[in-house]
Amino acid sequence: MGRPHRASLRFLSSPALAAWLIQQQVSLAFSTYRANRVLFLGVDPQGRCALHERLFDRPMGLFVAGESLWMAARCQIWRLDNLLGPGHLHEGGDRLYVPAAAFTTGDVNAHEVVLGTDGQPIFVNTAFSCLATLAPLCSFAPTWAPPFISKLAGDDRCHLNGLALQDGIPTWATACGGSGEPSSWRNNRTKGGVLLHIPSNSITATGLSMPHSPRWHGGKLWLLNSGTGELGWIENGLFQSLCALPGFVRGLAFAGGCAVVGLSKLRSPQFTGLPLEERLNAEAIPGGCCGLRVIDLASGQVLHSLDLPEPIDELFDVAILPGVRQPRALGLQGEEIDCLVKIPDLPELLHVRPLAPSGKPHQGPAVRPFGLPEPSAPTADTPIRYQRVFHLTPANLAPYAELTFPSLAPGSSALARIQGELLGLSAMATGAMVGFAIAERLAAGGAQLLSLKVDPAWRRRGIGTGLLQRLMVFLAKEGITPLNLRYKASPEISACFEPILARLGWSQPRTDFVLLEGRSDQLAAIDWADRHPITPPYSLLPWHQLSEPQRAQVARLDAPAELQPPANPEGLEPSICLALLHHDSPVGWVLAHRTGAASVRYSSLYVTPAHRGRARALALLAEAFRRQHAAAIPTARAAIDRRNSAMLRLLKRHLGLHLSSVGRSRVTQSMLLQ
Repeated sequence: MGRPHRASLRFLSSPALAAWLIQQQVSLAFSTYRANRVLFLGVDPQGRCALHERLFDRPMGLFVAGESLWMAARCQIWRLDNLLGPGHLHEGGDRLYVPAAAFTTGDVNAHEVVLGTDGQPIFVNTAFSCLATLAPLCSFAPTWAPPFISKLAGDDRCHLNGLALQDGIPTWATACGGSGEPSSWRNNRTKGGVLLHIPSNSITATGLSMPHSPRWHGGKLWLLNSGTGELGWIENGLFQSLCALPGFVRGLAFAGGCAVVGLSKLRSPQFTGLPLEERLNAEAIPGGCCGLRVIDLASGQVLHSLDLPEPIDELFDVAILPGVRQPRALGLQGEEIDCLVKIPDLPELLHVRPLAPSGKPHQGPAVRPFGLPEPSAPTADTPIRYQRVFHLTPANLAPYAELTFPSLAPGSSALARIQGELLGLSAMATGAMVGFAIAERLAAGGAQLLSLKVDPAWRRRGIGTGLLQRLMVFLAKEGITPLNLRYKASPEISACFEPILARLGWSQPRTDFVLLEGRSDQLAAIDWADRHPITPPYSLLPWHQLSEPQRAQVARLDAPAELQPPANPEGLEPSICLALLHHDSPVGWVLAHRTGAASVRYSSLYVTPAHRGRARALALLAEAFRRQHAAAIPTARAAIDRRNSAMLRLLKRHLGLHLSSVGRSRVTQSMLLQ
């Protein structure tokens, strides 16, 4: 790789990339909607790669038509025109693309855009699952929809995303799903993708993983199988892979027997849980790369590369600018967009500088330039959007860890306890996640609310209430009721969270467990074992040393169900778990599970009623504390069922003074939507 370039945006390029651009007599344009940028890659007078960037609001698809560059953005289709004549330069650039026209479509999640034979733009209207064009008196005019789409509705039924021309005619389209159910494509991203033949209104290929960027080139239909990170072509209805790349692939263009492919990192939630993620982890490239790769179509080898830094972690489209050495563009802010003009038959650009600009001073607040991304700082009128987060698993929760409470960060005990299907709902503002709710579907029916958190900068706006209410509605529609919640009580939670539960009609919270925590050095100093020693015919035995006959005796003891030893001993801490024997027959036990490198959870303390005299339960527990301290495990935790009156008495009379904290867990249940 070459050295980092000194520019407004630092990047790394392979040594021969600039020479390849010069040889092919091309430059590149590419878009990133997460970073709200259009970037231009060319070569400066010193023969080095030069990168130029401009801000636009969620730019996506790009299409080159002569001296114009078309672009799909959040709410507009833009046309940028080159204002430089042959042989003229502007700040070193031999092309100057200037925003010339914008057509407002509304936020229809427009992806790729092309020009038809009549010169009119045709764009992929992803929200409405159709191709569309511009027309007077409406936001867009649908021109085609996949055969499985029966209704024009803005609910992204198949994530239609890519469009390819063949002989100038829209002929091929890609979609992440082949169903007409709203957002159904999210549930089968690994093999649910399809390639569609537009003239015959039929499906040509299935079994693809989030396909993007179809392109007709050299008599073949090329596309990117994004979920596997592969470039290839379709032959007899099957995807033929040319090469696998280190990222989520989107954006494809061709020049000089090579393909130029855009790569994205696996940062977005929709990129996780894919075959690509498993491959990148195996190749020790977790998360992948963001940038461009130039690939030899004959061999599949990567010839040249460009890697981009933060804040850019995603690319959407790539376009070839033929005959261009160093492209530049005007943005939507700054003086030049106001004062630089081009008139017919005059090759030079003119600067217009009115001595007395009209409309100044302003009598109202300043207006943000049209087409720029929204400011990221929260405002009172920033809209909040709530949407499902699909394919959540304990393995891919890490990107959301900062928006989980209680924490579900890697290594947390709460994460380790997850067993059921995860159901997530996010709150989005200005393209960023500002709130997150997660529920776990329970095998016995219903669901458990695992986490609910709103970013501190966005609190006191009703987002937490909105998340919980919408999660309740969704689960009720899916027949997943009731929604349960267990939480550790505190003054803060009681003041902030319980009013939300009351407003949404949840049951009155009740205490179900008393939560204990202590330090092993303090617990080991308790003198119960000295004051009440275990003497013959009683003795102690490490739990894992019990014989099979002794284990059979344990099974016959009439212990309460919640205190019986687990059938699966996995997780038991062998240095602590003890059996109390009477004439070598088990009559009690203390059991603890390892919950982390520095903690255990005492899960069962039991002595049969006939052998509870002389404080044997206290002596048994004290010996376990000493062994925990000797094993250098500093933290002990336990939970006492509110119905266990014997343990509550032990806590009140003997144990409570030696603990670091005593808390309560409460349970409640959604009531309105059952």
